[in-house]
Amino acid sequence: MRIQVQRTFAAAMLVALHPGPASLRAEPGASFFRASAATNTELDGPDAAGMRVRAGVPAGTSVPFRLEWIPDLAGTDAWTVVAMAAASNEFATCDYVLPVARPDDIRWSDSFAAATWTQTWQVLADKDWGWANLARIEEPGGRFETFLRATYPSNSCSPASTTDYGTPEGGGQFLAVAGLAPTNALHLRYYVRFAEGFDFVKGGKLPGLFGGTNSFSGGAIPDGTNGFSVRYMWRTDGDGEAYAYLATSDSYGTEIGRGRWRFQPGEWHCLEQRVVLNDPGSDDGRLTVWVDGRMLVDERALRYRTTDSLRIRGIFFSTFFGGGDPTWATPRDAHADFAAFALSPAYIGP
Repeated sequence: MRIQVQRTFAAAMLVALHPGPASLRAEPGASFFRASAATNTELDGPDAAGMRVRAGVPAGTSVPFRLEWIPDLAGTDAWTVVAMAAASNEFATCDYVLPVARPDDIRWSDSFAAATWTQTWQVLADKDWGWANLARIEEPGGRFETFLRATYPSNSCSPASTTDYGTPEGGGQFLAVAGLAPTNALHLRYYVRFAEGFDFVKGGKLPGLFGGTNSFSGGAIPDGTNGFSVRYMWRTDGDGEAYAYLATSDSYGTEIGRGRWRFQPGEWHCLEQRVVLNDPGSDDGRLTVWVDGRMLVDERALRYRTTDSLRIRGIFFSTFFGGGDPTWATPRDAHADFAAFALSPAYIGP
């Protein structure tokens, strides 16, 4: 359901004007705010069309935006307005209503606290490699006291480069279902930190969600029945993008949102993606990406599948430099750290 409403800005504290109980809070230092209501029923009926939200931004600014409730993500009894305030962001005129993730809405989470973490993840014996490059690290007093470190040895690149050119194997890869029942919509959130002085070269891969059993990486294009994946890539100078293997992809993955954010070496970045699969026969799939709490990608009209039997299965942990030839390889030993993975039907946030 979608309702066209009007957002009015005024130089004042955040206030929500609508029937029913609500609470509203600003996120310090962020480019968005959140408004939570007791139920989503306020979005039904004519009263909802007159709802306004006032935010503490320059007086006289008034732009339209959209509110929407996504039934298959409505796993909670609350809703959230996420308002992009940055004028340079192409989504500055759009707000989105999302379920609010409460602790009991998090279907699964792990931060590598246990040495037996692969059991918690339920790692599959398929498409895995590079375990020698993956290590559980303890960092007492750090932001995350345990995390997974992926090492990329000097001159290492992708598996294809290892096979075709003999370059060293760098990074690693595995599939994990994490006790998840196949689903049509899901959020994945985690943190990544590139080492100080990290040379991004031409690019590399980062984890995301996947579905199916094959044809979602390495140039194997899915046909709508056998698989899909939505990973991320880093590019030159740390530019980020979503990188999806879809039924409509050509030769390799489809680049989405390239350059809308930039990774900073030495800093933890929070990545969250929401994948909503399309109805077979309709190109109405959706991908939304938040980076450090800011929604920077909201791609619609995607075709993930042509059959209802293809669902989201779990996490595709995949990280390496490349690209399929040595021009993508890291010139020196490098590493990246991964922490605080979580899966939920609702927005999780930093």
